[in-house]
Formats: sequence, C-alpha cells, structure tokens
Amino acid sequence: MATEIAIFKLKDGKAPEDSTSAAGQVFKDTLNTLTEQKGFQRAYWGTETENPENFRLFVDWDSVDAHTDFTKTETYKPFLERFGMMADLSSAQMFHVPFTPHPPTEALSDHVSPTSEINVHYFSSDFSDHDGFLEAYKQVVAGAEKTAKAQTASAGGWTQEKDIPIPGTSEKGQAYVGIIGWNSMEAHEEWESSGDRDKALQKYKDQIKHESVTHSSLTQVQKGAGGVGDVDGGNVQEEILNPLDGGKSAPKTKADGTTTKNNDDLKGAANSLKKERAGR
Repeated sequence: MATEIAIFKLKDGKAPEDSTSAAGQVFKDTLNTLTEQKGFQRAYWGTETENPENFRLFVDWDSVDAHTDFTKTETYKPFLERFGMMADLSSAQMFHVPFTPHPPTEALSDHVSPTSEINVHYFSSDFSDHDGFLEAYKQVVAGAEKTAKAQTASAGGWTQEKDIPIPGTSEKGQAYVGIIGWNSMEAHEEWESSGDRDKALQKYKDQIKHESVTHSSLTQVQKGAGGVGDVDGGNVQEEILNPLDGGKSAPKTKADGTTTKNNDDLKGAANSLKKERAGR
C-alpha cells in the first residue's frame, strides 16, 4: 500500500473548493474519474494554508503499481488534460510514500484533524540512516503528543523515489514525509515555539538538504463521490480560461458538497509560524 502525494500550482483565479465555479465542477469530475480506478482507496485534497495557490492531493492506492497502471489507461490522458484546466501541470511534484500507519486518514482528514502539519525532510539519494532518523522523528511526535493536547494523530514514511528534486538546489534525492494532525493552527504554533523539534533532529541538521513545514485542511474523498451533473464542457473551459474578476466572496460549497471554512485566522498563524522557522 502507498500514498501518492501530488502538489500543483493552481492557475490564477481557480477555486476548486467552490463547486459553483467552473473549476469546482472540473475538479469534481476529475475526482469522480479517480475514485473509479482499480486500486483506488481514498483521497484527501486541499490548498496550502501558507500559499493557497499550492494545491495538494494525497491518494491512497493498493500499491504504487495500481497508480502506475492508471497512468497507462486510455482514461488517464483526458483526465490529466481536464485537471490541467485548473492547475499548472508543469509545476507538478509527485512521489509515493508507504505511510505508517496506513491509511494515514486520521492525520490527513479534516474530520479528525482540522489542521494537517506536513513536514518534508529532504536528504541525498545515498542517505541510508533511515532507522536513525525515524527514531529521532518519533521523538518529535512523542513530544507533540505529550505537551500538546490538541495534537490529534500522526503518520510518516520515506518516499519510494530517490530522484525527487530538492527545493532550492540542483540536486535530487529522497525525503521523509511526516504528517501531524492538530485541532488548530494555534495549538501547533504554541508547541513549535518550544524548540523541541529542532532539538530532536539536531543530529541530522547537516544532512537535511531542505526542510518544508506547511499546513492544509484536507477534505477526504471516498469511492462513489458522485457526478458533476450535466456540465457544458465548452462553457466550463471558457470560464476557466477567462474568469470574471471579483473580490473575495463568502465561504463556498466545496466540490464534495461540504462548506469551506473561514481560514483568515489560520493563514495569519501559518505565516507567523513560517517566518519564525525561517529565522532559525
């Protein structure tokens, strides 16, 4: 079993979480296609709190081969083209992680974890002390569980790929992906200020090529998500390519039928936390 992690930049003005928009209808259509694939288990999706133009999609598959088989079907090309109506496919980052525990639902789904802290620690391709780093990261999780009652769940694992582009460098390597669920951004911010994470990972400071700590509120999707109804593809494409200008609107209905939350406070806390970590 493995979880596909895909990160894209949304095209300007696209709001996949708004089911009343063309982008929302396109996204719901792509979700329907995804849930029908052999080996699909569930998915989780959402935008990055710090940078909402970054879109994240986690897909639990029976295996990496199940995902690979999907990419070889006749369905995949039109699926990708339709997804490309709302996202910049050239910006895509994609890799697979066999999370422990699997599935990582409690750490990712907003039904359990309103805020998912997503940690990606990049290493060189030849880094081999996986067990040692895992033990160090377990100290991070244990510290969060002990000192922060608002911590809800966790999951982690190494990427199966060892040729992932490392941000900020010309190198490629592997990564450890850790997910920690929280009841709120404020709870994570309070714990992060303790410095316990940096202390636990101090031994690997010089070996970590890049560290990414971001947050998302992720919606879970199961099989049988439902169709988008009768949508005129031409009109949808026209709206996608030429969106009407307008100010920020009230919370919308997500593509899966749930309602978006007001994330202004969450974004403020996330940006504050990001600046704090950048200064270390």
